[in-house]
Amino acid sequence: MHVAVPRPVEVPSRRFGRYLLRTRLGSGGMAEVFLADAVDLRGQPFSVALKLMRKDVPAEVFADEADLMGLLEHPNLVQLLEVGEAFGRPFIAMELLVGGDLGGLMRALCEQRRPFPPDMAVHVCLEVLRGLAYFHRARTRSGRPLGLVHGDVNPANVFFSGGGEVKLGDFGVARARSVDIGPADGVAAGKLHYLSPEQTRGEPLTPASDVFAVGIVLHELLLGRHPFRREETDPDVVMTAIRGARLSLPDTLDRTLAAILRRALAPDVVSRYHTAGELAGALLTWSLDTGNSPTREDVRHWLADVLGLIG
Repeated sequence: MHVAVPRPVEVPSRRFGRYLLRTRLGSGGMAEVFLADAVDLRGQPFSVALKLMRKDVPAEVFADEADLMGLLEHPNLVQLLEVGEAFGRPFIAMELLVGGDLGGLMRALCEQRRPFPPDMAVHVCLEVLRGLAYFHRARTRSGRPLGLVHGDVNPANVFFSGGGEVKLGDFGVARARSVDIGPADGVAAGKLHYLSPEQTRGEPLTPASDVFAVGIVLHELLLGRHPFRREETDPDVVMTAIRGARLSLPDTLDRTLAAILRRALAPDVVSRYHTAGELAGALLTWSLDTGNSPTREDVRHWLADVLGLIG
């Protein structure tokens, strides 16, 4: 769902329903995402991020994500535009976010040998937490709580608009307690290095699981490294490190932020921030106390500087 970083993969333009596929923006286990163009009812051209289900993925899995996106509307969540099917493949058309994803931004800063500014790191995580707070409290159209957990918060699923907005996307492995959505209990779905300890054990998840993932992202942004990454690629080794959740924080890190990280990344759910709102409150207090509160315009200019965006 981005066009700036990493560089899109050029594909031969081809028609897919009313959309013309231009470039492939990303690819995962469930779907491919393309930059696609179309024309609205007034004859005005527009572009979308078009997510196409892979042929070997059960249709109900893709339908769950589409149904869920149709229930959600929040400025910090990627918005659904249309759901449909063409040539036997279901698709989801989503708003196109030209500022790229957080993973691409981190790589761009690394290539430029520039650190991620602490105020921007806190701001990005605050915006993600605002989206998660809404997500966790979302209800069905009849008003019944869904009991949602995202389950896959990681830099590849955090996006930027050209105007400096921060949005969480990709709800493909989200779980709901009150309706049959998402992977079954006991299945550790999500990106390996961003699983919570309870997720690695296949336990029922609560919003605290997503809080842990945000803590990992915040650690990466502030310190430039993953807190539990190991050289070994064996998933069991990685999950053991996550379950232990042993932190080694430098003395140079702001003491308040260090305390926030320790609580967000507590391996025991009881000791962790229980909700996105609790962690957001701690980060907002730090921002206000230190005077580090970037505006959306600040974010827009910073993105333009790092990524070379125009406008």
